[in-house]
Parts: sequence; structure tokens; C-alpha cells
Amino acid sequence: MDTIRLKTQVNSDGSVQLQLHDLPPNQDIEILLVYQAIEKVNPPERTEQEDPIVGLFSGNSDLAEQSEEILQQDIQNQSGWTWKK
Repeated sequence: MDTIRLKTQVNSDGSVQLQLHDLPPNQDIEILLVYQAIEKVNPPERTEQEDPIVGLFSGNSDLAEQSEEILQQDIQNQSGWTWKK
């Protein structure tokens, strides 16, 4: 008898799907199922100070809505940017 330890999810209809690539195909096997529910742990929410990428998505939507206007404000003769007409 061999033991294979794995984690899977029970589908909404109560079914469980297994793929056992290590076993020869077309072979009759007996499966003994012993299960233990796994407690889901949600990761703590991160702040912008802990993870700067959070600010990118939680920040103001001005950049997406007014990108041309924001860029135009920063264009100056010495900036190297030009505006094509």
C-alpha cells in the first residue's frame, strides 16, 4: 500500500476530482479517504506604507481620467517634451 498526500477542494456539488499521474493507466485501485477540513486564513490587509503598489490601485482615478491634462501641465520649454499638433 502506498500513501499519497494532497490537498484539493470539494466542488459545490460535493464532488472531488483527482488526477494521479504517477499511477499506471487502466489499473483498478482502492482509495481510502481520510479528510481534515483546512481553516482558511485571510492575509492581513496591507497599507500604502507597507506596500507601495497598494496606493497605485487605491489612489485617485485622476491619472486614468485626466492623463493628457496632467501631462500637459508638466510640459515646459526646457522639459524636453513637445506637443504635436
